[in-house]
Amino acid sequence: MNKRRVTSMAVGVLLAASLFSGCASKQASTAADFPTKPITILNSSAAGSPTDVMAREIARHAEKTLGQSVIVENATGGGGGVLMAKLMKAQADGYTIASITAAQIAALQTELKKDFSFDDFEFLVNVQNEPYAIAVHADSPFQTMQDLTDYAKANPGKLKVGGQGTGSTLHLIMLQLADANNTTITWIPFGGGSESVTNLLGKNVDVISTAPATVNQYVEAGQIRVLSVTGEERMDSMKEVPTLKELGYGEILSTQYRGFFAKKGLPAEVKEKLVDALTKATQEPEFKLYMERNFQPDGYLGPEDFARLAKQDFDNIGELVKKYVH
Repeated sequence: MNKRRVTSMAVGVLLAASLFSGCASKQASTAADFPTKPITILNSSAAGSPTDVMAREIARHAEKTLGQSVIVENATGGGGGVLMAKLMKAQADGYTIASITAAQIAALQTELKKDFSFDDFEFLVNVQNEPYAIAVHADSPFQTMQDLTDYAKANPGKLKVGGQGTGSTLHLIMLQLADANNTTITWIPFGGGSESVTNLLGKNVDVISTAPATVNQYVEAGQIRVLSVTGEERMDSMKEVPTLKELGYGEILSTQYRGFFAKKGLPAEVKEKLVDALTKATQEPEFKLYMERNFQPDGYLGPEDFARLAKQDFDNIGELVKKYVH
């Protein structure tokens, strides 16, 4: 090998090393300086929905720690698919994160399974965790869960039940309930909780499975009646409403959690800053007041515990989907 070729190779190696070092240094510097511009939180539900309101409350408090604007962008549609598509197209640099709910985790086992994987994402913090509610119109002849199940048993397939998505947690709750009573129901999927409520108020369905926060105002207005809630204990805001566990359905314990996640690959320093800002936001007195006024239980979990909860839920949903959704 001649001297000129050896020299050229050496220069090439040095240049490559220099470029690699420069890129690594720039990436480290970028992470250390984060954030240097506004951050976007994608939200899959409609404006004014429980998840949307939660995200906006968190955003305005997180700005204090981050020193940048935090903008909530509604990316509705596809049972969370539009949100996940936007999140996956964004860089994993912390400037685009998103809200996530139990319903969307469930959808990764059904409607969204062909396009996205649980492993595409990493979890930041969980904020809320509330049971689901089974609700009817105030004019409904169903005064209790017993009334509802008696009708369903006597009229297989005739009970029209609405809720978000097909194969969602909300759907699976009602399939489990029907199975426990050896009957069937007709499931009518909607795009979200607000659409479910609209159809219940319009008497297009007999009953809906939804989050209590979605129906609270209608319960207070005397338009909707909640027959039961999932979860271990009765809700403070609905002390008179029994849990499914009390009624003998102890295996139906699904809850609706709401938190934040990101595309996998966040630099560790960026993730740490986001988690810190989101965590501090949940500790703000104003945020705690919002939670109290909206009867939201504190469901805070850090990244590791949130990831563990989501994975356990994802796996459980997978088993239920195999059993009930064909």
